[in-house]
Amino acid sequence: MISPHPSSWPAWDLLRRSGRWRPLFEAWLEEQICALVPLPTEREAELLEAFSSVAPLEPPDLLFAATRSERLQLFKRATFTLHVEERFSRTKRQRDRIIYSLLRSRSPGRVAELAIAIKEKELDFAAAAIRWSEGPESAQGGRIGPVSPEVGHPELNARLNEANEGDLIGPFPVSDMHVLLRLDNRITTRLDEALQQQLIEELYAEWLNSQVDVLLNGEKLDPIEYLPA
Repeated sequence: MISPHPSSWPAWDLLRRSGRWRPLFEAWLEEQICALVPLPTEREAELLEAFSSVAPLEPPDLLFAATRSERLQLFKRATFTLHVEERFSRTKRQRDRIIYSLLRSRSPGRVAELAIAIKEKELDFAAAAIRWSEGPESAQGGRIGPVSPEVGHPELNARLNEANEGDLIGPFPVSDMHVLLRLDNRITTRLDEALQQQLIEELYAEWLNSQVDVLLNGEKLDPIEYLPA
């Protein structure tokens, strides 16, 4: 059963005055979704048997609460699975991670000497960073990460993006510092089952947010469709 628009609810004026519209609209939209997604009677019975409520509910409300999560999951998969690969391709770089080592100093001569010593394996990068790096990374032996390759100074990001694992990069100037980098590890994100579910959740959250925006703007929603695979 489709429930009436929230503006017809007795508490609407209070919610409007207190600015708490968004959670209300989200709940209302999810109720409309659940009304569109059928479940076999046997499955409803199983979910009811396994469900426990902290508050007493009337039978229709109890059925809704017990089956809500499964109905929403079915809707999400049916609606957004086909868009997962496109979103993964578009956001993959943001999900990849790198681990790198950083050494920085205001003395260009010192960094140049350290770079030669590290390259010739006369000195360990971590030991050099602990002793001479002039930043908080010195406490970790210069090691940073795992972090997104898009987080950090653009100059560092660009150089790390072009490097291979194990490459020593620099020295080169950044602001008032001279920097030496080493790319230690590049962690490539794989589209596994867990990430697929995460992407579906992200797509759903964006869609739900856009639907709420339409309602908050006083506009008419397009009909919500459930097309099971």
